[in-house]
Amino acid sequence: MRLHSAFLYMVEALETYREHWEEAAAITYQAAAEVGWNPPPAKWLRSRPIVFDAGLWNDFSDSLRLHAIPGEAAQSDQADEWVWWKESMQGLPVTSGLKLRPGRERRAASHDFTHGTTGNGEAFAAALREHCGAVLSLPTLIANGDKAGIEDFLARVLPAIWPEVAEAIRASQDRQLVDDLLEEHESMLIWLAHMEIMFDAIPPAMYAYIAGAGGGTLMLELRLLLPLLLLSTGRVVDNIIFEIGERLEASLTGGHDGLAFDWAPEVFAESLIQFTRAADEVHKIGALRTEGREDDLELPPTSRSNLATLKAAIHKDKSCRRCGSLDHRTSGPQVGTVDYE
Repeated sequence: MRLHSAFLYMVEALETYREHWEEAAAITYQAAAEVGWNPPPAKWLRSRPIVFDAGLWNDFSDSLRLHAIPGEAAQSDQADEWVWWKESMQGLPVTSGLKLRPGRERRAASHDFTHGTTGNGEAFAAALREHCGAVLSLPTLIANGDKAGIEDFLARVLPAIWPEVAEAIRASQDRQLVDDLLEEHESMLIWLAHMEIMFDAIPPAMYAYIAGAGGGTLMLELRLLLPLLLLSTGRVVDNIIFEIGERLEASLTGGHDGLAFDWAPEVFAESLIQFTRAADEVHKIGALRTEGREDDLELPPTSRSNLATLKAAIHKDKSCRRCGSLDHRTSGPQVGTVDYE
């Protein structure tokens, strides 16, 4: 319920971004970068160059389309099933000229997210771009239980991007717990499916609004960190996620504007915390399974569903996660844990 409620609340907060993205996707990205949280002295803004990286976003959308269930290419008219990569991203002019917020004065930004939210600089951003394919493939490795692929990512790819985090994860990781969860499969898969539908629902313009020219870097940074929550049994990734949430919240104006462009980043910051807590719950499930195995208990069989099928099932299930009713949806945000006896 925790993750589904966070997802529905995020869908509600994204309404303004969704409407503009449907109208003109690439233009909306450019306009959001121009009016968002970027510091006023940002050099890229003075000359207003194109900041929409069509190659990155088209490659990403093509990858998502490739892994989708065949026959589901059509865009849904229901907000909780809408996905950004089913919209066209063509037709970007030299400068947007699109005014999302007429008369809005730029405010002093509390953080510069041009190279991501963690303050790692240009080298970090460049490394993320270099290993973009591996970063975007990490959820698939976890969903498939590919232990060799995951080990290669942690030993080779992550150190090339973020050596300090790679070292901290390997130093604190309970490898047996992670392996048990990969074998159990279902808990990680449910978590990943909710992460994927959340990212599917977020138009890239939101990243541009937060990070300006660094919108693509921000997306890759988050796509790296969230799956690492499942693979890190220490606190290093959790602490980074909490710090990101604090930085996003610190950049808010303290009130929603007429178009609610600040609302989605605010809800997203809250959602990051819920995903962190849900990952902790997944680790607890792994620990309980380990205890059960040591006590020679008969463990329930594991399902071998796949990520695309589970995402589709979540979208189709319109029942309230609290009571099971089909007459209303889960009202959010709702936070809860189901205790099984």
